[in-house]
Amino acid sequence: MLAIDSEGMDLTAQVNGEAVPIRIQFDHVLADAEDAHHTLIAMVKQARVKAK
Repeated sequence: MLAIDSEGMDLTAQVNGEAVPIRIQFDHVLADAEDAHHTLIAMVKQARVKAK
């Protein structure tokens, strides 16, 4: 993760050995750090379900 703000996060992914920037928008504007924490945890849980 390169950066995070109230609307989304900027990541770098490796694609064919090359760094590719990615912007992931949140489904809502984050209110505070606690909201960011809960939102990121929910996103991880959702990704794990989809990966199965």
